Amino acid sequence: RSETFVVPSNLHHKRLDAALVTLMGESASSRSYVGSLIQQGLVTVTDTSDPAYSSSDALSTTTITAKSYKVEEGQTLVVTHSNANNRPTEIVAQDLPLEILYEDEHMVVLNKAAGMVVHPAAGNWDGTVVNALAYYLPRSPHGAGELVNEDITAELEGLNANREGMDGEIVAFRPGIVHRLDKGTTGILIVAKTRPSLTALSASFANRQVRKTYLAITVGNPGKRVVINKPIGRHPIHRQRMRVVPDPTQKNSSGKSTEDKGNYKPGRRALSYVDTLAFDGKLSLVHVRIETGRTHQIRVHLQDRHTPVYGDELYGIAEWNNRLSKSYQISRPLLHAHQLEINHPVSGEKMVFIAPMAEDMTRIGDLVWPDGRTEQPAFFGKQV
Repeated sequence: RSETFVVPSNLHHKRLDAALVTLMGESASSRSYVGSLIQQGLVTVTDTSDPAYSSSDALSTTTITAKSYKVEEGQTLVVTHSNANNRPTEIVAQDLPLEILYEDEHMVVLNKAAGMVVHPAAGNWDGTVVNALAYYLPRSPHGAGELVNEDITAELEGLNANREGMDGEIVAFRPGIVHRLDKGTTGILIVAKTRPSLTALSASFANRQVRKTYLAITVGNPGKRVVINKPIGRHPIHRQRMRVVPDPTQKNSSGKSTEDKGNYKPGRRALSYVDTLAFDGKLSLVHVRIETGRTHQIRVHLQDRHTPVYGDELYGIAEWNNRLSKSYQISRPLLHAHQLEINHPVSGEKMVFIAPMAEDMTRIGDLVWPDGRTEQPAFFGKQV
């Protein structure tokens, strides 16, 4: 069963959960019930409130999983009532393949596969890295650790039942996770196995003591030794997307500000260093080092430079993405977390982890850079 509502003027800029409690009336049951529906991905927003929207445009519908999302007057909200609470009360252990690069009793370092979500969340309650670790760690020769397999029932049902991270996701479902990779991105992912390691690794990321380098295949040539220092924030209309936030002091050709100062929200600092390694006239293989770790940072910065990641459905070029899918059966952004340097959370020893590109990205990389295997064998791995 579903219900549809249009946001009235008196609820403009109200929190999504609060607005739905008002709109749904008795069917809301309680604010916690509404919050549960949102976290399960059962609420969508259609942006007919966009001033640029016309009846000939395609509607932009987004699933919202953050209760704190601010609704806009005129938006259409669709709520689907579940027959049962689909959110699990435990992390389900699943025997899924993991490529382990390094492991000890404190942490495990993985080469994440494409298509795998890092931790359970609305829309992906299983099949994640955390589900796979819940199965693997009790069988690990280095010990299970104390995080992934601990009982989270009390946290889910007690005072912290709806404790969330900044992105609206439930903290209990991401034990040991100190950083993330997008679903379509491959490469190095570090997971803590103990609470002291979690604290130490989290501090390293927060204090920017981690050196992260990526490889990407882009449409076009971003250039040599390019520094991109542009703030990133959430898109004001398409809420699942990020964007480079324009400078409100900049003027367009008409002398008007490019940004509505009344609704202006500054982005967060984002710094990327981009270097093209090879360019075949159409596509490039590029090396990217990020100083910060904003959501979708590399994808947004490369899009802003008009050289988007090849295969990126969210920020890329549809014509090129279709070509990649039809010719090579690849339907993901060709972005790879290649190298990560970090101090060990207990010994303090400097550690460097390297993972070669996945097979699908390697196929395209061979075409773009025929001499790449000779010049940079660590990027390509073994010949298959």
